[in-house]
Amino acid sequence: MSLLELLIKTQYSAEFTLQVDLAIESGFTVLFGPSGAGKTTLLNSIAGLIKPEQGRIVLKSRVLFDSANGINVPVEERRIGYVFQTLALFPHLTAEQNIRFGIVDESNDHQAERVEHILRSFRIAHLAKRLPQQISGGERQRVALARTLVTEPQLLLLDEPLSALERETKHAIIADLKRWNESRSIPVLYVTHSHGEAAALGGSLIVLKHGKIAARGESRELLKEVLE
Repeated sequence: MSLLELLIKTQYSAEFTLQVDLAIESGFTVLFGPSGAGKTTLLNSIAGLIKPEQGRIVLKSRVLFDSANGINVPVEERRIGYVFQTLALFPHLTAEQNIRFGIVDESNDHQAERVEHILRSFRIAHLAKRLPQQISGGERQRVALARTLVTEPQLLLLDEPLSALERETKHAIIADLKRWNESRSIPVLYVTHSHGEAAALGGSLIVLKHGKIAARGESRELLKEVLE
């Protein structure tokens, strides 16, 4: 059963129009392709940061965007987690406070329980009281992921989140992220230029070129073709 369905069209540069028809199930789907292929534009359209010129986006049977019927659900109501390449952690807040920021409307007890669980899940409980500048790049990335996932999104969008990290750190974070999603089974769209990251993530691979889907298949098999 597809959890995310979209058929959208929008111009994202003078030369190219993003025109994508997708149905995505739970688990990891890697978006692969050269710079300017439309990958970030696609994520921004799904998140509601960009309004497509036409089309329809449906998440878990809930219509988020429908140009024909004038539906465009606000960003904050879409229940979509989005982690950018630039992490944008609050520098004056500790790791724990950064994570708690997304669930401030809940009771203190519920906040504490969820924050403690996500800190353990991403192996950063020992960093709870430290500021972002006091921890490493990989640790900051774990905090950024935890801050997004503690909100319990129905879809996770990741735009080159690990590009600045060394290989071992990348693979360790990917393993934690995959383990986190085993019990939740939400769709995860992951943008990367890295063949290594794509191979480590497994799952499906979509190659975008000039705003259109050039290829789609199992990541490891399709990567072999891309590299040939």
